[in-house]
Amino acid sequence: MNRFRLTVRCTAAMLMVLVGCTGGISPQQQGAAPPAGGNPATGTRSGNANQNSGAFGSPSGDNGPVLPVSGHPRLWLRADDLPRLRARASLANPLFGMALSVLAERATAEMDSGSVLRDDSGGPTYVSAFSEEYAELFAFMSLITSEEATRDDYARRARLLLMHVLNEAARGPADDQPFRDPAFALSDRSRWRGEAFALTVDWIYPYLSTADKATIRQVFLRWAGENVHAATTSFNHPEPIGVLNDPVLLSNPIAERFALNNYYAAHARNLGLMAMALDPGDDPDGALRGYLANSTGAWLYVIDHLLRNDARGGQAPEGFEYSPQSVGYVAQLLLALHTAGQDDPAVGGPQVMLNGDPFWSDSISAYLHALSPATVMHPDLGEVYQPSWYGDGQNYYAGDFIQAFAPIGLYDASIGNTERLQALRWIETHTAPGGEAEQISRVLRPESFRDAILYFMLFDPDAPAPADPHSAQPLEHYAPGVGHIFARTSWEADATWFTYYLGYISVDHQHGDGNQFQFYRRGEWLTKERTGYGDAIGSSDYHNTLALENDSPGHRGDYRDILYERGSQWLYGGASGDGQILAHSFGGGFVYATGDATALYNSDYEGSTDVLHASRSIVWLKPDHVIVYDRAASRTSSRFKRFWLNLPANANVFGDAAGMTTSSGQQLFVMSLLPTDAVLVSEPAEALDGEPANFEPMQFRLRIEAPGSPAVVRFLTVLQGADPGERAGPVVLIRSSGGAEFEGVQVESTVVVFPIDLDAPVSTLTYSAPADTTMHLIAGLMPDGSYNASLRSIAGGVEVTVTPGAGYRADSGGVLVLGAPR
Repeated sequence: MNRFRLTVRCTAAMLMVLVGCTGGISPQQQGAAPPAGGNPATGTRSGNANQNSGAFGSPSGDNGPVLPVSGHPRLWLRADDLPRLRARASLANPLFGMALSVLAERATAEMDSGSVLRDDSGGPTYVSAFSEEYAELFAFMSLITSEEATRDDYARRARLLLMHVLNEAARGPADDQPFRDPAFALSDRSRWRGEAFALTVDWIYPYLSTADKATIRQVFLRWAGENVHAATTSFNHPEPIGVLNDPVLLSNPIAERFALNNYYAAHARNLGLMAMALDPGDDPDGALRGYLANSTGAWLYVIDHLLRNDARGGQAPEGFEYSPQSVGYVAQLLLALHTAGQDDPAVGGPQVMLNGDPFWSDSISAYLHALSPATVMHPDLGEVYQPSWYGDGQNYYAGDFIQAFAPIGLYDASIGNTERLQALRWIETHTAPGGEAEQISRVLRPESFRDAILYFMLFDPDAPAPADPHSAQPLEHYAPGVGHIFARTSWEADATWFTYYLGYISVDHQHGDGNQFQFYRRGEWLTKERTGYGDAIGSSDYHNTLALENDSPGHRGDYRDILYERGSQWLYGGASGDGQILAHSFGGGFVYATGDATALYNSDYEGSTDVLHASRSIVWLKPDHVIVYDRAASRTSSRFKRFWLNLPANANVFGDAAGMTTSSGQQLFVMSLLPTDAVLVSEPAEALDGEPANFEPMQFRLRIEAPGSPAVVRFLTVLQGADPGERAGPVVLIRSSGGAEFEGVQVESTVVVFPIDLDAPVSTLTYSAPADTTMHLIAGLMPDGSYNASLRSIAGGVEVTVTPGAGYRADSGGVLVLGAPR
């Protein structure tokens, strides 16, 4: 679709089709009234929740009672913002003169040519032109343009397109009819562009006639009711309907996790925006405004609880492709509540105030930690980051998070949180595809006109260049809600980077990645998941974890066959429970985690419950070694147990070791110590039509399998990253000789040991290590527990004995760090 411009007039044809270019101008002096009842918009119960504060030096934003804003505009911006925005709407501002104004010119030309109406079929999903998107752009231009005649023309254009859609919708729902399909307010179009209707109404309010507003109210009321009862996907609305601010809304944990589903979040946003768009005089019984209580007291109530719990740490469950959308929809609603003066926590609960939830600051930290240290060159987009992906993905590079980050930044600008605002401006300058060099292009060719508007609003051309926020970030980040750990050696482009994932697999777009790890070195991945979109590529064998054969599922002939045949964890909420990170440590020179993924491999619903145990203990010895210890057990023997690694190049296998060389010459060495008779095979990744993401670098994979498929298997695997020409270092298997049963390895001069049985108490532990050992990491002890330790020189080595005592203290993850013999 071309987006070119010009001409500021209504054509005769448009007048005939769109009911004319003029409309009544309504005064804007009416104040907002409290929500009224009489429909599912209002509820009957009340509750409360704790309020937290965010990072990045966030001021609380609590400056006394918040008063509703009576005038227009009030959604995303207010009347007192207009002089500043009009000053920015200058040809001297590149984001305006070279981008937004050009985009508006293109849109004007397209409307004048008739292509907007011609290309908008009125369907509920993808169409070649979204009328409401053009209306939103024109409405915004009507606010920021300095010349009154041009403002009037833009506003009338917005009204024509808006009312073209709503006059059709007002005829009532009808299958497959333009703008009337029952899915119109619920399906993809509603989430991709759904904010445009309410924003356009608010931004051109004086240009709407009394009849227009009556039609808008009629349609918005129907759409709001449909949103409250939406069934687009699983658990697509809060239940019980009509109950507000009550813990009963949180009684189903799986339903709560769906609160950051992209449809759920979009419906919450659209419901709230529609409820705030009209003045009380144009909604005389308060029925439409009443839906605001539902948007905040039901939808946001559940979402806020999820953000503080199962999305704690700044990452949402649906993954890197869908979560930016979902989180963006919520941030857009919270910004609108703020600008409309509806974010008083004393009235609406803590969920209505963006700054009351630490998730929003954590989301920025999590985003920075999820980006690769270095960029790579994309043939079409320029420089892009290769993120530590999770969930479904169609394109493997970090996209533009403007729809999520700009609303946070605009909120920060309004409350004076300069630190976080500057961090967001830096991110949206440097980390979106193409970086700073392509920022103008991102506004000229946005995914949505909304994104171009948000860029213009976020960036003040007179503000100093934002500082890089990395220096204020630690080198490790833990997102406990979804179970993600990130760690790197520095914030420089040549850093080594390690990630580990284990959480729940309960909602759409999640993959079987429990106990997955990834390893990045000197500008490229040595191993990572194989990113993509589909059932096969979502299975565990493409996620650097174990594949464990289980009982045949109770339902055959669909995706469950794929998961069963691959020994995968269960997708789509089929698992018996969640994965659990049992312990983790960020130590001096190492990162450690232990996680139990047993429940992810079993499905009570499918009767597939043969896996008795599946856990992983893992240590990254900075910078170049990853030590992985896996425990796997099934009730039945002759069930395969496989360790998988995905690789960018084919590996050469030499008995119990393998070596891989990347295109740049870096090397990855893989040494298998357990099982002692393991079979290693390197093979090309399957083609999997349509599933692998574009630009995905993992094209091969290494399988380590226990021959004979015994019921109990332990895998001990060491990975070493190395420069061109380097040789693999020696590794030595370590086993305890007394007390608790431990196994591990010496790598260079460090010994790392793990318990064989995670549940066995450790009253004493004895093992021997080579004489050149200078450091011992003993994992699996009591967190912060106190121990005595002796390191005694013996023939050919050192004997280590650990007992309860007071001489040494394990860290918070249960790792005891010992030095050389004394």
